[in-house]
Amino acid sequence: MDKICFIVGLYGSEVNGGAEKHCKMLAENVSKTFHVEVLTSTTNNYITFAPYYSEGTEIINNVTVRRFKTDAYNSIKFSYLYNRSRIGRKIRRFIYKIGLLKACASLFPKWDISLKAETNMLKAHGLYSPDLIDYVFRNQNEYRAIFMISYPCPNFYFINKLVPDKTILIPTAHKEGDFFRSYLTHIFTTVKHIAFNSVAERELCYQIFGKQMATNSILAVGTELSEPKSKSYIQAKFDLPERYILYFGRIAEEKIGNLIRWFTEYKRDISDDVKLVLTGGLFMEKSDHPDIFYTGFVSEPEKTALIQHAELVINPSDRESLSLLLLEAMQLGKPSLVNGKSEVLKQHCIDSDFASQYYLSKSDFLEKLESALNSSPTEKYNTSNKAIKYVKENYSWDTIRERFKILTES
Repeated sequence: MDKICFIVGLYGSEVNGGAEKHCKMLAENVSKTFHVEVLTSTTNNYITFAPYYSEGTEIINNVTVRRFKTDAYNSIKFSYLYNRSRIGRKIRRFIYKIGLLKACASLFPKWDISLKAETNMLKAHGLYSPDLIDYVFRNQNEYRAIFMISYPCPNFYFINKLVPDKTILIPTAHKEGDFFRSYLTHIFTTVKHIAFNSVAERELCYQIFGKQMATNSILAVGTELSEPKSKSYIQAKFDLPERYILYFGRIAEEKIGNLIRWFTEYKRDISDDVKLVLTGGLFMEKSDHPDIFYTGFVSEPEKTALIQHAELVINPSDRESLSLLLLEAMQLGKPSLVNGKSEVLKQHCIDSDFASQYYLSKSDFLEKLESALNSSPTEKYNTSNKAIKYVKENYSWDTIRERFKILTES
Protein backbone atom coordinates (compact mmCIF):
# COMPACT_ATOMS: atom_id res chain seq x y z
CA MET A 1 0.00 0.00 0.00
CA ASP A 2 1.47 3.33 -1.06
CA LYS A 3 2.03 5.98 1.60
CA ILE A 4 0.86 9.54 1.05
CA CYS A 5 0.72 12.58 3.28
CA PHE A 6 -1.43 15.65 3.67
CA ILE A 7 0.04 18.86 5.05
CA VAL A 8 -2.39 21.31 6.62
CA GLY A 9 -2.13 24.13 9.14
CA LEU A 10 -4.52 22.74 11.77
CA TYR A 11 -6.00 19.27 12.19
CA GLY A 12 -8.21 17.59 14.76
CA SER A 13 -11.75 17.00 15.97
CA GLU A 14 -11.68 20.33 17.83
CA VAL A 15 -10.80 22.30 14.70
CA ASN A 16 -13.57 23.80 12.60
CA GLY A 17 -12.96 25.45 9.28
CA GLY A 18 -13.58 24.55 5.66
CA ALA A 19 -10.02 23.69 4.60
CA GLU A 20 -9.31 21.79 7.82
CA LYS A 21 -12.48 19.72 7.55
CA HIS A 22 -11.76 19.21 3.84
CA CYS A 23 -8.38 17.70 4.74
CA LYS A 24 -9.83 15.46 7.45
CA MET A 25 -12.57 14.14 5.18
CA LEU A 26 -10.18 13.41 2.32
CA ALA A 27 -7.58 11.78 4.57
CA GLU A 28 -10.07 9.49 6.26
CA ASN A 29 -11.90 8.56 3.07
CA VAL A 30 -8.79 7.45 1.17
CA SER A 31 -7.18 5.68 4.15
CA LYS A 32 -8.48 2.29 2.99
CA THR A 33 -6.62 2.65 -0.30
CA PHE A 34 -3.45 4.40 0.90
CA HIS A 35 -1.39 4.54 4.05
CA VAL A 36 -2.26 8.10 5.05
CA GLU A 37 -0.33 10.52 7.23
CA VAL A 38 -1.16 14.11 8.13
CA LEU A 39 1.61 16.56 9.00
CA THR A 40 0.34 19.52 10.99
CA SER A 41 0.87 21.90 13.91
CA THR A 42 0.00 21.65 17.62
CA THR A 43 -2.46 24.57 17.62
CA ASN A 44 -6.22 24.78 17.14
CA ASN A 45 -6.37 28.59 16.98
CA TYR A 46 -5.71 30.75 13.92
CA ILE A 47 -5.37 33.95 15.98
CA THR A 48 -3.05 33.15 18.88
CA PHE A 49 -1.45 29.98 17.41
CA ALA A 50 -1.02 28.79 21.00
CA PRO A 51 -0.22 25.07 21.39
CA TYR A 52 -3.24 22.91 22.14
CA TYR A 53 -2.16 19.41 21.17
CA SER A 54 1.06 17.68 22.18
CA GLU A 55 3.92 17.26 19.74
CA GLY A 56 4.33 13.77 18.37
CA THR A 57 2.25 11.11 16.67
CA GLU A 58 -1.27 9.82 17.20
CA ILE A 59 -3.79 7.77 15.23
CA ILE A 60 -7.15 9.39 14.45
CA ASN A 61 -9.67 7.28 12.52
CA ASN A 62 -7.02 5.16 10.77
CA VAL A 63 -4.91 8.23 9.89
CA THR A 64 -1.42 8.80 11.34
CA VAL A 65 -1.21 12.40 12.53
CA ARG A 66 2.23 13.92 13.14
CA ARG A 67 2.26 17.22 15.01
CA PHE A 68 5.21 19.61 14.91
CA LYS A 69 6.05 22.63 17.00
CA THR A 70 6.05 26.02 15.31
CA ASP A 71 8.33 28.98 15.90
CA ALA A 72 7.20 31.34 18.64
CA TYR A 73 4.63 33.75 17.26
CA ASN A 74 5.00 37.49 17.77
CA SER A 75 1.92 39.27 16.41
CA ILE A 76 3.61 42.68 16.41
CA LYS A 77 6.56 41.39 14.41
CA PHE A 78 4.29 39.57 11.98
CA SER A 79 2.12 42.67 11.41
CA TYR A 80 5.22 44.76 10.76
CA LEU A 81 6.62 42.29 8.22
CA TYR A 82 3.18 41.78 6.67
CA ASN A 83 2.82 45.49 5.98
CA ARG A 84 6.42 45.79 4.74
CA SER A 85 5.83 43.07 2.14
CA ARG A 86 2.73 44.40 0.39
CA ILE A 87 4.27 46.18 -2.62
CA GLY A 88 4.37 43.11 -4.87
CA ARG A 89 0.83 42.22 -3.92
CA LYS A 90 -0.43 45.73 -4.69
CA ILE A 91 1.25 45.79 -8.10
CA ARG A 92 -0.08 42.39 -9.14
CA ARG A 93 -3.58 43.23 -7.88
CA PHE A 94 -3.60 46.50 -9.81
CA ILE A 95 -2.59 44.68 -13.00
CA TYR A 96 -5.41 42.19 -12.34
CA LYS A 97 -7.97 44.98 -11.90
CA ILE A 98 -7.11 46.48 -15.28
CA GLY A 99 -7.46 43.06 -16.90
CA LEU A 100 -3.83 42.40 -17.84
CA LEU A 101 -2.51 40.02 -15.17
CA LYS A 102 -3.30 36.78 -17.03
CA ALA A 103 -1.36 37.98 -20.09
CA CYS A 104 1.55 39.30 -18.02
CA ALA A 105 1.71 36.15 -15.91
CA SER A 106 1.69 33.98 -19.03
CA LEU A 107 4.80 35.81 -20.27
CA PHE A 108 6.47 36.13 -16.85
CA PRO A 109 5.23 33.24 -14.70
CA LYS A 110 7.50 33.79 -11.67
CA TRP A 111 7.51 37.19 -9.95
CA ASP A 112 10.17 38.32 -7.50
CA ILE A 113 8.78 41.72 -6.50
CA SER A 114 8.90 41.84 -2.67
CA LEU A 115 9.82 38.13 -2.63
CA LYS A 116 12.47 38.46 0.09
CA ALA A 117 10.15 40.53 2.26
CA GLU A 118 7.35 38.01 1.72
CA THR A 119 9.51 35.05 2.73
CA ASN A 120 10.51 36.92 5.89
CA MET A 121 6.80 37.39 6.58
CA LEU A 122 6.15 33.67 6.05
CA LYS A 123 8.85 32.82 8.60
CA ALA A 124 7.12 35.07 11.14
CA HIS A 125 3.72 33.40 10.63
CA GLY A 126 2.24 31.48 13.55
CA LEU A 127 2.18 28.20 11.57
CA TYR A 128 5.77 28.35 10.30
CA SER A 129 7.53 25.15 11.33
CA PRO A 130 11.16 24.44 10.39
CA ASP A 131 10.79 21.01 12.03
CA LEU A 132 7.89 20.08 9.75
CA ILE A 133 9.72 21.35 6.65
CA ASP A 134 12.85 19.41 7.60
CA TYR A 135 10.82 16.27 8.25
CA VAL A 136 9.30 16.41 4.76
CA PHE A 137 12.73 16.84 3.17
CA ARG A 138 14.29 13.95 5.11
CA ASN A 139 11.35 11.58 4.55
CA GLN A 140 10.25 12.57 1.05
CA ASN A 141 11.06 9.16 -0.42
CA GLU A 142 8.53 7.49 1.89
CA TYR A 143 5.63 9.23 0.17
CA ARG A 144 4.10 8.54 -3.23
CA ALA A 145 2.58 12.04 -3.15
CA ILE A 146 2.55 15.05 -0.82
CA PHE A 147 -0.75 16.95 -0.70
CA MET A 148 -0.60 20.56 0.51
CA ILE A 149 -4.03 21.84 1.53
CA SER A 150 -4.97 25.55 1.59
CA TYR A 151 -2.52 27.97 -0.03
CA PRO A 152 -2.01 30.44 2.90
CA CYS A 153 -0.02 27.87 4.92
CA PRO A 154 3.48 29.43 5.22
CA ASN A 155 5.34 26.11 5.02
CA PHE A 156 4.29 25.31 1.45
CA TYR A 157 6.64 27.76 -0.26
CA PHE A 158 9.66 26.15 1.43
CA ILE A 159 8.45 22.55 1.03
CA ASN A 160 7.74 23.00 -2.65
CA LYS A 161 11.26 24.37 -3.23
CA LEU A 162 12.65 21.15 -1.73
CA VAL A 163 10.35 18.51 -3.32
CA PRO A 164 8.46 20.02 -6.30
CA ASP A 165 8.25 16.66 -8.06
CA LYS A 166 5.94 15.27 -5.36
CA THR A 167 3.80 18.19 -4.27
CA ILE A 168 0.12 18.31 -5.19
CA LEU A 169 -1.50 21.57 -4.16
CA ILE A 170 -5.15 21.72 -3.11
CA PRO A 171 -5.28 25.51 -2.91
CA THR A 172 -8.84 26.19 -1.64
CA ALA A 173 -8.32 29.53 -3.38
CA HIS A 174 -10.51 32.60 -3.31
CA LYS A 175 -10.01 36.16 -4.44
CA GLU A 176 -8.44 38.23 -1.67
CA GLY A 177 -5.48 40.60 -1.41
CA ASP A 178 -2.95 38.02 -0.22
CA PHE A 179 -3.68 35.77 -3.18
CA PHE A 180 -1.76 38.24 -5.36
CA ARG A 181 1.55 37.86 -3.51
CA SER A 182 4.64 37.14 -5.57
CA TYR A 183 5.74 34.04 -3.65
CA LEU A 184 2.60 32.23 -4.77
CA THR A 185 3.74 32.46 -8.40
CA HIS A 186 6.66 30.23 -7.38
CA ILE A 187 4.23 27.64 -6.02
CA PHE A 188 1.42 27.66 -8.59
CA THR A 189 3.83 27.32 -11.53
CA THR A 190 6.18 24.65 -10.13
CA VAL A 191 4.15 22.12 -8.13
CA LYS A 192 3.67 18.74 -9.75
CA HIS A 193 -0.10 19.23 -9.93
CA ILE A 194 -2.92 21.45 -8.68
CA ALA A 195 -6.18 19.82 -7.58
CA PHE A 196 -9.01 22.34 -7.60
CA ASN A 197 -12.38 22.19 -5.89
CA SER A 198 -14.36 23.74 -8.73
CA VAL A 199 -14.21 25.10 -12.26
CA ALA A 200 -14.75 28.62 -10.92
CA GLU A 201 -11.73 28.28 -8.61
CA ARG A 202 -9.55 27.05 -11.49
CA GLU A 203 -10.64 29.94 -13.71
CA LEU A 204 -9.76 32.45 -10.99
CA CYS A 205 -6.27 30.94 -10.75
CA TYR A 206 -5.77 31.07 -14.51
CA GLN A 207 -6.60 34.77 -14.40
CA ILE A 208 -3.95 35.33 -11.72
CA PHE A 209 -1.17 32.86 -12.65
CA GLY A 210 -1.60 32.65 -16.41
CA LYS A 211 -1.15 29.88 -18.94
CA GLN A 212 2.06 28.57 -17.37
CA MET A 213 0.25 27.48 -14.24
CA ALA A 214 1.06 23.87 -13.30
CA THR A 215 -0.95 20.97 -14.72
CA ASN A 216 -4.26 20.70 -12.93
CA SER A 217 -7.61 18.99 -12.58
CA ILE A 218 -10.84 19.14 -10.57
CA LEU A 219 -10.79 16.93 -7.47
CA ALA A 220 -13.24 18.48 -4.96
CA VAL A 221 -14.44 16.48 -1.96
CA GLY A 222 -17.44 14.35 -1.12
CA THR A 223 -20.11 15.13 1.42
CA GLU A 224 -20.85 13.08 4.49
CA LEU A 225 -23.16 13.70 7.40
CA SER A 226 -23.42 11.92 10.72
CA GLU A 227 -26.72 10.56 12.01
CA PRO A 228 -28.43 13.54 13.64
CA LYS A 229 -29.25 14.08 17.27
CA SER A 230 -32.94 14.54 17.98
CA LYS A 231 -34.62 17.93 17.70
CA SER A 232 -35.49 17.85 21.41
CA TYR A 233 -31.83 17.17 22.25
CA ILE A 234 -30.40 20.15 20.37
CA GLN A 235 -33.20 22.45 21.52
CA ALA A 236 -32.50 21.58 25.14
CA LYS A 237 -28.70 21.71 24.88
CA PHE A 238 -28.43 24.96 22.93
CA ASP A 239 -31.65 26.65 24.08
CA LEU A 240 -32.66 26.94 20.45
CA PRO A 241 -35.61 28.96 19.16
CA GLU A 242 -38.33 27.16 17.22
CA ARG A 243 -37.48 28.94 13.93
CA TYR A 244 -33.94 29.89 12.96
CA ILE A 245 -31.57 30.44 10.08
CA LEU A 246 -28.16 28.82 10.47
CA TYR A 247 -24.53 29.64 9.76
CA PHE A 248 -21.79 27.25 10.79
CA GLY A 249 -18.04 27.55 10.47
CA ARG A 250 -15.50 30.02 11.83
CA ILE A 251 -17.35 33.01 13.26
CA ALA A 252 -14.96 35.70 12.08
CA GLU A 253 -15.50 39.03 10.35
CA GLU A 254 -13.82 37.88 7.13
CA LYS A 255 -16.17 34.87 6.97
CA ILE A 256 -19.57 36.28 7.96
CA GLY A 257 -19.22 39.79 6.51
CA ASN A 258 -22.41 41.83 6.97
CA LEU A 259 -24.58 38.93 8.10
CA ILE A 260 -25.25 40.12 11.66
CA ARG A 261 -25.90 43.74 10.69
CA TRP A 262 -28.16 42.88 7.76
CA PHE A 263 -30.07 40.26 9.77
CA THR A 264 -30.77 42.73 12.58
CA GLU A 265 -32.01 45.22 9.97
CA TYR A 266 -34.35 42.53 8.64
CA LYS A 267 -35.68 41.93 12.15
CA ARG A 268 -36.18 45.66 12.68
CA ASP A 269 -38.21 46.08 9.50
CA ILE A 270 -40.07 42.76 9.20
CA SER A 271 -42.41 41.17 11.72
CA ASP A 272 -40.88 37.70 11.89
CA ASP A 273 -40.00 35.54 14.91
CA VAL A 274 -37.04 33.85 13.13
CA LYS A 275 -33.65 33.95 14.88
CA LEU A 276 -30.04 33.66 13.70
CA VAL A 277 -27.96 30.77 15.04
CA LEU A 278 -24.17 30.96 14.67
CA THR A 279 -22.32 27.70 15.16
CA GLY A 280 -18.55 27.28 15.48
CA GLY A 281 -15.49 28.90 17.04
CA LEU A 282 -15.86 32.60 17.86
CA PHE A 283 -13.08 34.86 16.53
CA MET A 284 -14.78 38.26 16.76
CA GLU A 285 -16.76 40.32 19.26
CA LYS A 286 -19.95 38.60 20.33
CA SER A 287 -23.26 40.31 19.54
CA ASP A 288 -25.68 40.83 22.42
CA HIS A 289 -28.72 41.10 20.15
CA PRO A 290 -31.58 38.98 21.60
CA ASP A 291 -32.31 37.36 18.23
CA ILE A 292 -28.77 36.03 17.75
CA PHE A 293 -27.77 32.72 19.33
CA TYR A 294 -24.32 31.14 19.64
CA THR A 295 -23.86 27.41 20.11
CA GLY A 296 -20.07 27.24 20.26
CA PHE A 297 -18.32 24.20 18.81
CA VAL A 298 -20.69 21.29 18.12
CA SER A 299 -20.29 17.59 17.33
CA GLU A 300 -21.02 16.22 13.88
CA PRO A 301 -24.36 14.62 14.95
CA GLU A 302 -25.37 17.93 16.55
CA LYS A 303 -24.41 19.83 13.40
CA THR A 304 -26.51 17.53 11.21
CA ALA A 305 -29.50 18.10 13.45
CA LEU A 306 -28.96 21.87 13.44
CA ILE A 307 -29.01 21.89 9.62
CA GLN A 308 -31.96 19.53 9.46
CA HIS A 309 -34.20 21.72 11.59
CA ALA A 310 -33.13 25.13 10.26
CA GLU A 311 -35.51 27.20 8.18
CA LEU A 312 -32.61 28.26 5.99
CA VAL A 313 -28.83 27.78 5.84
CA ILE A 314 -26.74 30.79 4.91
CA ASN A 315 -23.16 31.23 3.71
CA PRO A 316 -22.26 34.95 3.71
CA SER A 317 -18.60 34.45 2.79
CA ASP A 318 -17.25 35.89 -0.45
CA ARG A 319 -14.13 33.72 -0.08
CA GLU A 320 -14.95 30.15 -1.01
CA SER A 321 -13.35 27.48 -3.15
CA LEU A 322 -16.09 24.87 -2.61
CA SER A 323 -18.26 25.44 0.54
CA LEU A 324 -18.91 22.28 2.48
CA LEU A 325 -21.45 24.31 4.44
CA LEU A 326 -23.58 24.75 1.33
CA LEU A 327 -23.14 21.20 0.04
CA GLU A 328 -24.10 19.63 3.38
CA ALA A 329 -27.22 21.79 3.55
CA MET A 330 -28.12 20.78 -0.01
CA GLN A 331 -27.51 17.11 0.75
CA LEU A 332 -30.24 17.40 3.39
CA GLY A 333 -32.49 19.26 0.95
CA LYS A 334 -32.46 22.50 2.92
CA PRO A 335 -33.04 25.90 1.30
CA SER A 336 -29.94 28.09 1.32
CA LEU A 337 -28.83 31.65 0.64
CA VAL A 338 -25.25 32.51 -0.33
CA ASN A 339 -23.06 35.47 -1.20
CA GLY A 340 -23.05 35.84 -4.98
CA LYS A 341 -19.79 37.80 -4.86
CA SER A 342 -18.15 34.41 -4.49
CA GLU A 343 -18.02 33.02 -8.02
CA VAL A 344 -17.87 29.50 -6.59
CA LEU A 345 -21.08 29.92 -4.60
CA LYS A 346 -22.81 31.66 -7.48
CA GLN A 347 -21.87 28.78 -9.81
CA HIS A 348 -23.33 26.22 -7.37
CA CYS A 349 -26.62 28.11 -7.58
CA ILE A 350 -26.60 28.16 -11.38
CA ASP A 351 -25.47 24.54 -11.80
CA SER A 352 -28.13 23.27 -9.39
CA ASP A 353 -30.92 25.08 -11.25
CA PHE A 354 -31.14 27.48 -8.31
CA ALA A 355 -31.61 24.94 -5.58
CA SER A 356 -29.70 27.63 -3.70
CA GLN A 357 -30.19 31.40 -4.09
CA TYR A 358 -27.50 34.06 -4.14
CA TYR A 359 -27.55 37.76 -3.25
CA LEU A 360 -25.36 40.62 -4.46
CA SER A 361 -26.32 43.52 -2.18
CA LYS A 362 -28.05 44.35 1.09
CA SER A 363 -31.41 44.97 -0.58
CA ASP A 364 -31.03 41.72 -2.52
CA PHE A 365 -30.20 39.86 0.71
CA LEU A 366 -33.21 41.26 2.56
CA GLU A 367 -35.58 40.51 -0.32
CA LYS A 368 -34.37 36.94 -0.83
CA LEU A 369 -34.26 36.21 2.89
CA GLU A 370 -37.90 37.23 3.25
CA SER A 371 -38.85 35.26 0.13
CA ALA A 372 -37.08 32.09 1.30
CA LEU A 373 -38.65 32.24 4.75
CA ASN A 374 -42.12 32.63 3.26
CA SER A 375 -41.93 30.18 0.36
CA SER A 376 -44.82 27.76 -0.20
CA PRO A 377 -44.69 24.02 0.60
CA THR A 378 -44.55 23.26 -3.14
CA GLU A 379 -41.61 25.63 -3.65
CA LYS A 380 -39.77 24.08 -0.69
CA TYR A 381 -40.40 20.56 -2.03
CA ASN A 382 -39.07 21.39 -5.50
CA THR A 383 -36.02 23.20 -4.11
CA SER A 384 -35.26 20.28 -1.80
CA ASN A 385 -35.37 17.71 -4.61
CA LYS A 386 -33.09 19.81 -6.84
CA ALA A 387 -30.58 20.29 -4.03
CA ILE A 388 -30.39 16.59 -3.15
CA LYS A 389 -30.02 15.61 -6.80
CA TYR A 390 -27.22 18.14 -7.37
CA VAL A 391 -25.07 16.84 -4.54
CA LYS A 392 -25.69 13.18 -5.34
CA GLU A 393 -24.69 13.61 -8.99
CA ASN A 394 -21.60 15.76 -8.39
CA TYR A 395 -20.15 15.12 -4.95
CA SER A 396 -20.47 11.41 -4.15
CA TRP A 397 -17.48 9.86 -2.43
CA ASP A 398 -17.21 7.08 -5.02
CA THR A 399 -16.53 9.72 -7.68
CA ILE A 400 -14.06 11.65 -5.51
CA ARG A 401 -12.11 8.53 -4.46
CA GLU A 402 -11.69 7.44 -8.07
CA ARG A 403 -10.41 10.90 -9.06
CA PHE A 404 -8.03 10.86 -6.12
CA LYS A 405 -6.64 7.42 -6.98
CA ILE A 406 -5.96 8.41 -10.60
CA LEU A 407 -4.33 11.66 -9.51
CA THR A 408 -2.07 10.02 -6.92
CA GLU A 409 -0.93 7.17 -9.13
CA SER A 410 -0.31 9.23 -12.27
